[in-house]
Amino acid sequence: MSEIVPSQSSIADSLISSRLLVLQSKRLILASLERRLQRRALDSLRDRVRSLREETANAQERYSASILRWGSPEGPEYWPRLVETADRLYTKMRRAVVEMPPAERYQLAAEVEMLEVLVEGWRKSIRASVTAVA
Repeated sequence: MSEIVPSQSSIADSLISSRLLVLQSKRLILASLERRLQRRALDSLRDRVRSLREETANAQERYSASILRWGSPEGPEYWPRLVETADRLYTKMRRAVVEMPPAERYQLAAEVEMLEVLVEGWRKSIRASVTAVA
């Protein structure tokens, strides 16, 4: 009897889909808890909401990372996630430039500027593709 071996793309799609389902579930549970908290401000609920917000943010990060790691650049979620990740990196790098010794500051500043140019180019491409579809 022959075994069915899943393809790499189906495994990647399954991983991304499972991360999206986890994220959506956490968002739904969080929305429900927040509504309950508005009706009854209990400390235990407030703590649970705070904790679930962190879990939801982590689930968002894992979903975004899985799209970048296993997703296809042709997919609709890939480029916006790449821009989002590059924006966070850009922000961290800009903050780090100030703290660097002068000798290293120039090189990092140049890399920050290069990243900024790349991100702006990606944004223009995304806008152009959205405009072309609309």
